[in-house]
Amino acid sequence: MERTNGQKQPPLGKIARLYYEHGLTHQEIADLCGLSRIKVTRLLAEARRVGIVEITVHSDDHLFVGLESALADAYPLRQAWVGPAFEDGTRALHSLGAVAAECVGTFLEDGTTVAVGLSGSVAAIPGHLRRPAARDLSFVPLTGSRGGVSRAGGSLELALAFAAAVDGHAYQLPAPLLARNPQAARVWREDPAVQETLERAVSADVLIAGIGGTGVDAGLLVQSLSPAELDGIRGRGAVGDISGRFFDADGAAVPGEVDERLIGPGLGQLRAVPVRIGVARGASKRQALEVALRQGLINVLVTDVTTAEELLASAGTSTS
Repeated sequence: MERTNGQKQPPLGKIARLYYEHGLTHQEIADLCGLSRIKVTRLLAEARRVGIVEITVHSDDHLFVGLESALADAYPLRQAWVGPAFEDGTRALHSLGAVAAECVGTFLEDGTTVAVGLSGSVAAIPGHLRRPAARDLSFVPLTGSRGGVSRAGGSLELALAFAAAVDGHAYQLPAPLLARNPQAARVWREDPAVQETLERAVSADVLIAGIGGTGVDAGLLVQSLSPAELDGIRGRGAVGDISGRFFDADGAAVPGEVDERLIGPGLGQLRAVPVRIGVARGASKRQALEVALRQGLINVLVTDVTTAEELLASAGTSTS
C-alpha cells in the first residue's frame, strides 16, 4: 500500500527535479514525499513520457554495426543506419526518425542543400535533429503539396520543420503534388517560382525521401490515387515510389498519367543527387526498398532491424 499521509500526489516536475537536479535516490524521494519507491519510479517514467524530462545521449555509437556493415556489402550503399524494431507503429516511427536524424546530421556541412521528399517517415526526422555547427543550410521540397488531411503535413511544412531544427533556410514549391491532368501539370511546371525551386531540388547535395510501396497503406502518394489509378500503375509493373515517382522491378520509371501529373523531379534527376537517403521500414515497403537498393535509387539506407534482416535474407547474406 502506498504511503501518501493524506497528501495529494506531488507534481511530476517536483519529483523530476529532486531526482535529476538534486541527485536524490528513488528511496529518498519516496521518504521525503510519503510515496512508495515503485510510485516514484512510475512518476519519473511519466515525466519522461509527457516531456517534462528530456534526455540527450551524447554519443555517436551505432546500435547495430554488424547489420549495417552487412547491408553495405550486400547492396551498392555508401552507408546503412539501422535502429531497433517495434510492433507498435508510433514507437517504430519515433525510433526510425531518431536514427534517420543521426544519419542526416553526418551529411550537413556549410552551404549544404537538402531536397526533402514528402513522407511520413521523413516527417519523423526534424524533431530529433541536433543543431549542427554547419551554417547556411537550405531545405527544398521535392514535390508539391498533397491536398486534404495528411499525417505528414505538406512538403513546405516539412522543409520548414527541417530548417527550423537546424537554423537553416526553407524554400517553397507553390504547386500541388498531383495536378488535375497532364496539361495542368505542364502549366504548373512553367511557372517561374516552381521552376526555380525544382532547379534547386535537382542540384541538391543531399536527398531525403521515404520509399513507398503500392499497397493502399504503403505510402502517402498512393493515398492520393483512386483505386483505378492504383490498379493501372500496378498493371504497368510498379513496385514502389520514391518522392512520388513510381518505379518497376528494374528501377525504371513507370510511365502514365499519374507520372505526368506529378509536380517534382523525374526519376533520372533524383538519381543525379550525390547523397540519396532512403528512410523506410516494414513488410509493405520491403520489395520496393530492395529494388531501390539494388538499382541504386538510394545509396544511404535508414531502416530497422527486422527490415534489415529481411533485406539481407533476400540478398542471400547472413550476419551470423
